[in-house]
Amino acid sequence: MGTLIGILAIIWGIFILYSSLFKMKKRDYKNQSPIGVSGYFEFEFLFRLLSKSPWRLIKGLTILIGLSFVTVGTIIM
Repeated sequence: MGTLIGILAIIWGIFILYSSLFKMKKRDYKNQSPIGVSGYFEFEFLFRLLSKSPWRLIKGLTILIGLSFVTVGTIIM
């Protein structure tokens, strides 16, 4: 079971890295939806604050999240 979870974490991390590096454009890092649409005000407020950051910082955080999934998957395996 640990091997399966590790493989899934690695695949998920690779997908995040691929999307962040090659698929997402500069405008994709900005939140354009109004607050209160999904009902999760805390997350929407957090994403609204995060979208005011420079897009390169957000891209770096996304890459870091992808690398952490790959690392955790490797450790689990």
